[in-house]
Parts: sequence; C-alpha cells; structure tokens
Amino acid sequence: MNDDLTGQLTQDWLIPDYAQNLLWLDSDTSSAKCEGQNGLFELDAPAQILTVRWGGMDGAPLTQLRWQIDNLQWDGSVRVGGMVEAIHVTEFEQLEFPIAIVYFSAQTLKPHTTPYPDASQRAITSFNVPYYEDDVAVDDEPAILTLIAPADSHLAGTAQDALMNKFPMHVYAHLATEEEGWHHFFAQPILWDAVTLFTP
Repeated sequence: MNDDLTGQLTQDWLIPDYAQNLLWLDSDTSSAKCEGQNGLFELDAPAQILTVRWGGMDGAPLTQLRWQIDNLQWDGSVRVGGMVEAIHVTEFEQLEFPIAIVYFSAQTLKPHTTPYPDASQRAITSFNVPYYEDDVAVDDEPAILTLIAPADSHLAGTAQDALMNKFPMHVYAHLATEEEGWHHFFAQPILWDAVTLFTP
C-alpha cells in the first residue's frame, strides 16, 4: 500500500466478527470505514492522528492512533478519559458472577498517554504526576461507551466512587474477542482493564 491514504487498522490482532464493519477511522479532515478482519481503509486526506470510532464516523471514540504507513497496528485496546454517568448491575444465568455495566462519557486519550512509568523508563530520574486534561483530546465531543467489569471488582468500586464524587478518570480497556462471547450479551462488549482516578 505504502501511501498516506490507504492501510489497515490491525496487524496481528484480528477484528472480531461482531465488530467488523462497525469500526471507523476519523481525523479533522477525513473519515473512513474499516473493512474485514484487519480493518482495511482508505482516507480522503492524509492525517497524523486518527481516532478509532464505534458504529460510524460520528460514533463513540475508542482510541487515538498515530499514522503509520501500511498498518496502524491497533490491538483492540480502548483508551479514553471522561466521567461515569451511570452504573447498572445485573446477573446472567450463564455467568458465575454479577456484572457492572458502567456508562462512561468518553473522549479519547492522546497516543502518548501512559498510565505509569514502565520498565523501559527505568533510567528516568524524575516522573511527572499525570494530569487529566493534558492527556485527553478535549476538542472531541464526549460520547457514551459501556464498560463491563465484575460487580465485586475494584474497577466497579472505583466507578461508584467516581459517580458519587464526580471524579474524572482515564480508562484502559479492550474489545472482547469473539471467543469470549461477551457480544452475546452486550452491544458494546468493552472489557475494563485499568483506571487512573483524578480529583475534580
């Protein structure tokens, strides 16, 4: 492909069947539907930063990616900042534990955002405390995502604290695989992995 307009969204990670044709790439000047298990796309104009969206060109944001020739190497991760708007707790006969569905008003995190210094940053002598607005694409209009977590998990407890106290959060999650089967229960099977909590 080797140009500034065409490529594919994923490399090793395959887009689950339930999500195929529901993913879009969006920039300030262009939008494109992602096709098939690797998300083939063609933009109308070059862009350095692209937002992966769910359901349409104006759909809920999932993450921001930097442009790379041929392949954006998305791995299904969801990286957003925002506020908890509501929490629903339910049980399913097929599952052994109750589930919390968190309604999250989301804007994407910028591509450089990391939740903590990892092993590759060991030589750095001073670390900055994360600041909510520095890492959120605040120009994007917030949209609702549904995050899924066990109802008795620390994540669900953090969501309740955030809801009651209006704490903003950075959320790290991922689209469930086809094999996990969460798409049989939820329209947006986004499994919540980690969170950074901030003061209002």
